Amino acid sequence: MKKLLDYLPYREYEAEPASAVGPRLQTFPKPLSERKLQDIETIATIIRDVLDEFMQGRSGKRAKYRINKIILFGSHATGTWVNDPANGYVSDYDILVIVNQIALVEEYEVWHAVEDKVARRIKSPLGLIVHTQRDINEMLKEGHYFFKDIRDQGIELFSVDGKALPLASNIPPEEQFTIANRHWDEWFKSAKSFYKHFQISIEDEDYKLAAFMLHQSVERFFSCTLLVCTNYLPKTHNLEHMRSLCAQQNPEFASLFPADNKINRRSFQRLKRAYVDARYSAHYVITLEELNYLAGEVSKLQRITEETCQQKMAVYSSLSQSTAE
Repeated sequence: MKKLLDYLPYREYEAEPASAVGPRLQTFPKPLSERKLQDIETIATIIRDVLDEFMQGRSGKRAKYRINKIILFGSHATGTWVNDPANGYVSDYDILVIVNQIALVEEYEVWHAVEDKVARRIKSPLGLIVHTQRDINEMLKEGHYFFKDIRDQGIELFSVDGKALPLASNIPPEEQFTIANRHWDEWFKSAKSFYKHFQISIEDEDYKLAAFMLHQSVERFFSCTLLVCTNYLPKTHNLEHMRSLCAQQNPEFASLFPADNKINRRSFQRLKRAYVDARYSAHYVITLEELNYLAGEVSKLQRITEETCQQKMAVYSSLSQSTAE
């Protein structure tokens, strides 16, 4: 795994282990601007500062909270990031934070504060996932290819001890196909089922319920793609974050729900809010016109999901047959 300091002018960092400093390289796989490099460094700093502030005066288990690693992964690490603000799509800064205790993973106050502070300082969205060291080690041992890719392609922004992540096991292609096919059968069917309930709600003119059903359909199409292609699903209902992760599997996902005009932007914002507000807020409103537009985008989403997943499973199937011969 590469380190951020490989891409920055050498700087002295107090209390940083010498092992965290590596030889300088000149570029990411796709060169990043100085602003993006500063954004990435700022994100890592905010994460550590927020936890430090949270721990002030704490005792017991909370006093032992620690961040082991902060890793940049995804499009900015692999050179496939997209910057298309005109259509409302800008690639996330995907960040994995590895911590020492499961209780810290569940300190949502900390991670919400991180997301809020990053949003106020950086224009590009943040895609944050948090796991314990034990979870990461176990998933690498089991050969989870989502985390294997992070280990192989990620860029380390911070490490408490400079130790590398353990090597990942390799899952046989036939097992990859079996896992992917199981996810496909469950999640694609579920996504289509929620879409049918959306259509029934439209006929009943229950637009708030229709919005919730459509949100669930979209979330499940995204979930299907991520599970089939990576065998990993983040704990989030954030459709923008899920779209960004799916776009790493197929860039066509980035074209969905464009923000190229006011109506489209407003429609997608209302869809994102539907998970909570369509059920619990008396003030939530969405129009039939907005729902019809969103339904057209979901039809595209279903097609892209099916094509992406079928292509991935075809790869697994082909590798499985080659191994068997």
